[in-house]
Amino acid sequence: MSRVSDYAFINAKLRARIGIMRDTSLFSEMMKAPSLTEAAAKLDGTRHSDLLDVYRSTGDLQQLELRMLEDEIALYREVEGFLPAVPASFVSVLLEKIETDNVKNAIRLWYSDAVRHHAISYRSSYIYKGVIVHRIDYDGAINASSYPDLMKAFHGTPYEEVLSSFSMETLASDGLFALEIAIDHMWFRHLEAGIRTLTGEDRAIAEAIYSTDVDLKNILILTRYSYSYHLPADRLRNVMIPMGFISKEAERRGALSSDDPIAALSGIVRHRYPQISEEIRRIRRTADDLTSAEENSRQILLIEAYLGEKRRQEYRRILMGDPFSIGVVLAYFFLCLQEDGCIRAILSGKYYGLSEEKIREGVGL
Repeated sequence: MSRVSDYAFINAKLRARIGIMRDTSLFSEMMKAPSLTEAAAKLDGTRHSDLLDVYRSTGDLQQLELRMLEDEIALYREVEGFLPAVPASFVSVLLEKIETDNVKNAIRLWYSDAVRHHAISYRSSYIYKGVIVHRIDYDGAINASSYPDLMKAFHGTPYEEVLSSFSMETLASDGLFALEIAIDHMWFRHLEAGIRTLTGEDRAIAEAIYSTDVDLKNILILTRYSYSYHLPADRLRNVMIPMGFISKEAERRGALSSDDPIAALSGIVRHRYPQISEEIRRIRRTADDLTSAEENSRQILLIEAYLGEKRRQEYRRILMGDPFSIGVVLAYFFLCLQEDGCIRAILSGKYYGLSEEKIREGVGL
């Protein structure tokens, strides 16, 4: 089979959808709506009209968000079904990212109950409990009375091996941070392996997209955790995602064990992402200096804004390139998740009574 026959139908289908999605008037109308109910009503007649049905029947914003998750899972599966075996398997790896987030949410509920002894019964109904990629006993995980019971809920899945490196005692004393990082790193290993299964233009596009994406995540990890949270070198090394240019250069130059890791990072970034090297250079150790902490937060927000725009530019470039590759599929997923994120942020802002200006600022429109 040729790349044209592999991708012609699905890419034509997705490009038509993308053309509709890129109209942001829906977001403006939702932000201008005077209430949450009226903002949700703007979803009528869109691809999100099922969300309006959920909100009208329950009045529950969290149930609406659960339906959004269900729709996202269905979206990946629909596209996966139109693709040949190798790119379809890669889409399954991307779907696993949604699963890892769902798994972490379930483990957080278990932790709240088993370790912190907080009531969770009302929250467990907002966890997606169907199969995403692996068969997981979510109810068993959430209600596990012991650590072996928790692991049993993930038996036969990659999460069982991750959990085996921890114990009830370590989680009770250290929290979930290290476990959640280990789950994230597991997925990035699967992503790297999935990219290697692709060939030709598909592999080149996936490598370019996700190498950049990992670089940007690692820049934020270093800026946040080295200065704001003062993690020592060994813990920084464990938090960094072991992929991409930034991770390799940070290790090669000893940036993680430097007395001033941000200064070292600024030098690394200058060659690959010069637009944010100045913002990184301005970040200072916070200690107890509230002024420095607030200034650092502003600089990190500027960096995040740049990173978001960098992703958007990358996907716009892909849409203008080879139409017979996995690029259009990846751009479609990105745009769908971005659109869903905007809708979540707008509805949440309305729920908390934020002004249109504040919501617009948060959404980045």
